Amino acid sequence: MPASPSAPTFRDLTLAHTLRLLEEAGALDDASEMALAHARSRDEQGRLLERARLLARRLGLLDDWARLTTGLWIAAGLLVVLAWLLAGGLLTRVLGSGQTVNAAFAFLAMLGMPLLALLVWLLWAVGSWLFGQGSAPWSLGQTLLALAARMPGLHGPHSLALLRGAHAALRQQRLSLWVFGAISHGLWALAFVLALLTLLVLFSFQAYQLTWETTILSPAFFDGFLRITSWLPRALGVVVPQAAVVHAAPSAADSQAIAWWLLACGLLYGLVPRLIALVVCAAVWARRARHLGLDTRDPYFRQLATRFASMAKASVVDAEHAPPSDHAPLFHPRTPGQTPPTVLIGFELPDNLPWPPQALAERADHVHTIRGSMGERLGLLTALAAAPGMRALVVCSAAASPDRGTARFLRQVCAEAVDCALLPLGIETVGTMDNKPQRWAHWLADSDLQAVAFCASPGDARQWMEQHRG
Repeated sequence: MPASPSAPTFRDLTLAHTLRLLEEAGALDDASEMALAHARSRDEQGRLLERARLLARRLGLLDDWARLTTGLWIAAGLLVVLAWLLAGGLLTRVLGSGQTVNAAFAFLAMLGMPLLALLVWLLWAVGSWLFGQGSAPWSLGQTLLALAARMPGLHGPHSLALLRGAHAALRQQRLSLWVFGAISHGLWALAFVLALLTLLVLFSFQAYQLTWETTILSPAFFDGFLRITSWLPRALGVVVPQAAVVHAAPSAADSQAIAWWLLACGLLYGLVPRLIALVVCAAVWARRARHLGLDTRDPYFRQLATRFASMAKASVVDAEHAPPSDHAPLFHPRTPGQTPPTVLIGFELPDNLPWPPQALAERADHVHTIRGSMGERLGLLTALAAAPGMRALVVCSAAASPDRGTARFLRQVCAEAVDCALLPLGIETVGTMDNKPQRWAHWLADSDLQAVAFCASPGDARQWMEQHRG
């Protein structure tokens, strides 16, 4: 029975949009994926997303997604360093070592650029709310995604296509502003933590004279600056400098008070706003993530949906005149508590090879033969998809050469079965050198089919078939 519809993930949407971009250059061969998706899901969106997952597995998009995820973590570390250099590195250069430093200049060095970037994001967020746009301004979040897709050593053949697919999915869901904003705010928050720790260490182990000296500005300017910036720390009970320090000669006590004021401002005007913005973005994402979905009005998805609709069997209105059923289920799904049924599959076996082997057929719940046609493969895969919980033993000719067609079939069977094994079967009476089952073992070991158990002989296959029987 087809699977029940489930909420799509952002990865599913990204894969679907990535395939849409890839198929702009030409349609993919997706006959088997279409049939499997039609059998697995009963709703339109579920079939579109399942097709995307199957094609993504075949094209290696899932491997590229894993590489992209790894690249995101590495790029995040690099961007945290960049943000720290912007927020804290400049401050360290301004403070120097044991010199007289203007407190207002230190404030601007630590908070000027981060506050400007936050203001731009806030203005964009307000505009998005007023005008219903989901786009985002340039941010560290966008830079992070672009850098991860181009990371040396982690750059897959479809990484850039995945990057474009992720952007398309975010635009369609109107999430660009919130997702990129969350990443950017998270990076800035971590950078501020590092900057404040750096500042605390510098103030703890070096002596600074923090003053309000100036060449052209009047003391009244710094009076107003100190009064405005000290309002929030003072309201929260933080000890801040008095206005008199602006006019007094530098002293150790005044420098200490100014140092605590600078740390409090970094915390309250730098770190806390970023944390609040991060929580808001995360809340919007969490709320909208429960309602993710494809825009099936898009011509590309509409065309696929039409193809799926054409695959549905015509229903019989008058049951009395209905023809005899010739499409009864090939396999029956296991009931709870039942051991997994085993299907014995002969894959493109030569006519002179006895089939099925009696010793294996006696232990199998089902025996099936694939002569080579695409229709036979699709029928078997569809039946496996409709009866989850099967174990599959694929028997091939030991004299044949492993090829991409065999690998693709095994990969598709593994995707539908809970357990899969391969038995290369030879003709014992011939005894030629063509019967080399170990060649298949080496092929499996060198491929991405390590999940397929290798059976070197019918005896090994019988043992494998008996593993999960009472």
